[in-house]
Amino acid sequence: MSYDLCLLRQANQPYYIENIRTGIYSLEELCFYLYNNICLIDGSIMNEKLCDWIRDELHLGRLYRQLYEQLQKMGDSGAARTRSAADANGRSAQAVFGDAASFVLPIFREAGYLNSQEMREFQEQLARLEVQSDEMKQKLRGDYLVKEKMFARAAGMYRQILKNRNPGKLGTQFYASVWNNLGAAYAGLYRFEEAAECFWESYSLMKTKETFRKYISALPLFLSEEDYQKRLKELQADEYLVRTIQEHNAKLCRSPEFLAKKERMMNRPAREVAEELKEQYAKSTRT
Repeated sequence: MSYDLCLLRQANQPYYIENIRTGIYSLEELCFYLYNNICLIDGSIMNEKLCDWIRDELHLGRLYRQLYEQLQKMGDSGAARTRSAADANGRSAQAVFGDAASFVLPIFREAGYLNSQEMREFQEQLARLEVQSDEMKQKLRGDYLVKEKMFARAAGMYRQILKNRNPGKLGTQFYASVWNNLGAAYAGLYRFEEAAECFWESYSLMKTKETFRKYISALPLFLSEEDYQKRLKELQADEYLVRTIQEHNAKLCRSPEFLAKKERMMNRPAREVAEELKEQYAKSTRT
C-alpha cells in the first residue's frame, strides 16, 4: 500500500459494513477493506447508501458523483443498489464482480491508496474473479466468513450452493470441499452432529484421510462412548488409522494453546462463558 495513515477527513458517523460487522470512518479504511476483502465486494458496498455517506460525511462531492453515476450505469434493474442481502448470498455475483472495477477503482484513486503496480494487480484479481462461476464466488465468500468466525452466515452460503448443486458443472471435488467447509462452520457453532454429517458427505465424495480424520474426531463430541465404538465397528475403520487420529487429537488437547484456553474458560463463571458463546453465535447470524 502507498501509506497506512489516515490523511483524509474522518466521518462523524461510520459506514457500517454488513459483511464484517464493522463501522468505518474514513476513505482509507474503506480502501483497506476493499483491498483485503475482494471476494466480499457486494451490495453492502456498491450502493447509494455508501455514496451518500461519502458525500455527507467525507464531503467528497466529486467522488460521490462518480460513484452515483456508476450505480446508474450498473443497471436500471437496481440489482446492485440496495440488495446487499441477495448479493451476500451470491445470487447476483456475476453482475457484482463485473461492475466492481468501475465502482471501486475511483475510490482507490481518490485516496491515493495504491501505487500503479498495486492497482494493476488489484484489477487482475478482479478480472480473475469475474470469470469464476457464481458458485465459486459464493464459496470464496463463505470461506472468508469461516476464517472470520462468522459461521452461521458462512453455513447459509454453503447450503445455498448445495441446494442449487449441479454436479456436471463444477465437479465432485468442488462439492466435497463445500461439504467439508460446511462441516467446519457447524463445528464453529458447536453443532457437532451436523458437522459430522457434513464431513461424512464430503468423505463420500472424495475419500481423503483428512476428511475421515475430521469425521472420526467429531463423533465423540456428541456420541456416547458405546455409540462411538459401535460406529467405528460399522465403518470397519482401520484400527491403526483410528488410533493415529485419537493420538493426534490427544496431542492437540495437550498443546499450550489449548490448555491456556481451557484454563481461561475454567476460571470464569459458567454463566459468563455461556453468554460469550451466545454473543459469538448472535454475531455470526446477525443480518
